[in-house]
Amino acid sequence: GPTTQLLDAGDTTALVPLSLRLEGCPPGSVAILLTGTPASDTNLLALDDPAMAQTVAIELRNSDRSRLALGEASPTEEVDANGNVTLNFFANYRALASGVRPGVAKADAIFMINHN
Repeated sequence: GPTTQLLDAGDTTALVPLSLRLEGCPPGSVAILLTGTPASDTNLLALDDPAMAQTVAIELRNSDRSRLALGEASPTEEVDANGNVTLNFFANYRALASGVRPGVAKADAIFMINHN
């Protein structure tokens, strides 16, 4: 499980893909801005459970697998001729410290949509 992958600070779990599909957009390009409660590493998303948040955070990544830090805009994607666009991302857990224990590891993120 994930706790066996998170032995030391900086260790990560496997990437999990996630997509945001937007429909009915006007022509142009779209990016998202990720916000939420920052972890002790302020680029990462803090977990809801305060005890778990001391040792684990959620890292979001762009489609090229580069880190998407909190407060940073993603690369833009062009809206297609039908007004649709899909933004692809990945997420993983990242250990902030050693001693990660099993538990509930969830967080809330806000994806703000920027249209140009």
